[in-house]
Amino acid sequence: MLPETTHLRRISGQMPIPHSPQARSNRRLTLVAFTVMATMCLLVLVIMQAHRAEVALDEATAHTLRDYTGYAGRLMGGQVFRRFSEQRQLILAPVNGSARRPVAAPTLDDIIVRARQSFRELGSAGDPGIGFFRLDLRTGTLDARGALAGALGIRVADTLKARIASTTPTGAPDLVVLTFNGISTSIAFCSLINPAGKATAVYGYAYTRATAVAAMAQRVFQETPLLPTSFTGVRWNYDTTAVSPGDVLNAKLLNMRITDRAGTVLWESSNTKGAVESLYHGKTVLSTAAGGLVVESAIRPATEPTLIPSAVRRAQWWSLGALLALTLLLATVSLIALGGERLGARARRAEAMQQLALGLRHELNNALASVMLDAELLGEDETLDRSAHERIQAIIEQTDRMRTVLRRLEKSDRLDMVVPYLNEGYMVDLSTADPRAVPGSGRRRA
Repeated sequence: MLPETTHLRRISGQMPIPHSPQARSNRRLTLVAFTVMATMCLLVLVIMQAHRAEVALDEATAHTLRDYTGYAGRLMGGQVFRRFSEQRQLILAPVNGSARRPVAAPTLDDIIVRARQSFRELGSAGDPGIGFFRLDLRTGTLDARGALAGALGIRVADTLKARIASTTPTGAPDLVVLTFNGISTSIAFCSLINPAGKATAVYGYAYTRATAVAAMAQRVFQETPLLPTSFTGVRWNYDTTAVSPGDVLNAKLLNMRITDRAGTVLWESSNTKGAVESLYHGKTVLSTAAGGLVVESAIRPATEPTLIPSAVRRAQWWSLGALLALTLLLATVSLIALGGERLGARARRAEAMQQLALGLRHELNNALASVMLDAELLGEDETLDRSAHERIQAIIEQTDRMRTVLRRLEKSDRLDMVVPYLNEGYMVDLSTADPRAVPGSGRRRA
């Protein structure tokens, strides 16, 4: 029987093996390394961009809060001026309505009744500086009552005579501010114009400026939303002067102060202390005349976060959410790549065992073929005694057994069947055709 031999054609140099386990391992390692590096780079870029966006958002928010602080001051002063103008229009309506019309001149009592009603509604009816007057420009007769019944009324009459003489009367309500005995007094007046267009009389009333401004400013401060409702996130009731439950008061958000041009405080909110120290402080000058007002406004400390518009807050949450989602995505890709590398490592180990087995089979099979050939040739020697022939036959049998074992290495499904080997570990079992047929072998999957 001729032994089975295997011949391999040797090629000088190294021959690359396509799709080799090492090549696949290198590709997987490259993929993992690239994924990790890309993850780190993207995270760094995202963090940098998120930081820049946060800085830009803070700057924009600060700029917006400063703008709206000044806006609140201008709105406050404008509302105070507007309501005083409406008050003058209401009280002096009989005089203004008779201008250039052939109707009877109103009485001073008509003006007094309307004025007292307005002062009661405003909450300044107890002002001791309230007074009323009618100045007849044709005769110079002055009918003065209340606080204007004395020297102050004479001064008002002289001031208005000079003012009307130097200007063309329009018949519209007007205002002058006089200081008498150290007290700033506002004089609201309106000229009565006859059908010929001549001023025949002047009607008016007076009040202590600080008292009236304080009452009007307090009312405006309670009833008017000085900041956009998008800042507070709640609604204001625009249909009534009463604040509805749940509405945010200006007092919780703003500090306000109104002074005259000389710096005298006419009114300030109850929480104005520390207003000028606020990061968001505004100063608005309303009219440069002697009767002008200066409104200071400031956002109360620690209320800035509540004034950030909801759209800005949503943008912040979306930015953070996008950063978190990108981080999770990159981490997931990295874990998948690492898991693939682990599976690839196990597959490469199995392929390495198969290649090792094939290499051993080739080399050992050639050596065993040579041994069997020499043993069979030696067994044909008739000069040898019986004992030598028996030993030669034993060599042939064991060689054939080893070649049978080597042929089993071709079965790849046998390489993952292991059995205990002494007390040192496990080994691949090639002793039988089916390892599961051996009872008590303790086989397990590697």
